[in-house]
Amino acid sequence: MKRVLCLCLVMMCFVFQAEAENYIVMSDDERVLVSKDAHEQRSIASITKIMTAVLCLEKGDYIDQWNVGEEVSKADEKRIYLVEGQMVSMRSLLYGLMLESGNDAALVLAKRVGGSVENFVKMMNEKAKEIGMLNTVFHNPHGLDVHEQGNLSTCFDMALLMKYALNNEQFCEIIKTKIYASEWGTVFHNSNKLLSDFAFCLGGKTGYTSKAGRTLVTAAKNQDLTAICVSFQIQDHFEFHKSQYIDVLNKYQKYTLLHKGDYLMTNGTVRIEEPFCVTCTLDELSQAQIRYVLNHDTVTFQFTLNDYVVSKTYPIVQKKNICFLGWCF
Repeated sequence: MKRVLCLCLVMMCFVFQAEAENYIVMSDDERVLVSKDAHEQRSIASITKIMTAVLCLEKGDYIDQWNVGEEVSKADEKRIYLVEGQMVSMRSLLYGLMLESGNDAALVLAKRVGGSVENFVKMMNEKAKEIGMLNTVFHNPHGLDVHEQGNLSTCFDMALLMKYALNNEQFCEIIKTKIYASEWGTVFHNSNKLLSDFAFCLGGKTGYTSKAGRTLVTAAKNQDLTAICVSFQIQDHFEFHKSQYIDVLNKYQKYTLLHKGDYLMTNGTVRIEEPFCVTCTLDELSQAQIRYVLNHDTVTFQFTLNDYVVSKTYPIVQKKNICFLGWCF
């Protein structure tokens, strides 16, 4: 009887873990390629630090140096062992933040960039709204579930954040670095094992708390297609991300419908300032609807494939008069 009960408990635990899994694979043009419960809000642990790094790179000075304040004494759990009065730099703290997930680095950076940790958290929430992270609430810059006030988000929102962050060259350089030596002698090792195990990986951020479980955000690229994977509460998350990328990058491609340049149309010359690209399979490309709408000063091109819609508007840089029965328009 005891053996049967134990077996039932193990099965119940397995079912609970399976049901708790959340994930998404999104292309860099925001097409959701694979997902499960991607809009369910959960505690996100240290993948929070993606937002912390983004704000520091945008609002701070990358070559800034200063002495650590008393805020460092409030750091718990994962640390890079900063001490009050220590001379640090923005650059090295960002590497310590993203590679070693230093909670003390997060607090020191937040105080420096935001003036106070509380104000920095306010900036985090404002940035989340700007990016379109509608189901995200930040309470701290590190991700710990302090007094049940951890940071809450969804796989979808975190994929949007990672897509935004990948536009920053310094951020991309940091997350792809495997080992970094700070100027005070501490060596940081990247906790993202996918960097060494999967050649197409661009980098990412790991996370873990007892409440959130394992969280992971990564990005990978094959040819022109960049994909972002986010997972919550998946135990073997590195292998999961790798398998998802193998499936997605083999199945989908980035197709360029309009290359950069000038195009002659009936009402003038249209300037394509950035290529019009879509993510799909070859079969999907043949089934999609592609149309354009002429306006007075612009042309809007639209690609529609079921619920996947991509539209871009380009300027008419040189208009052409249309004449009819002696009248010109």
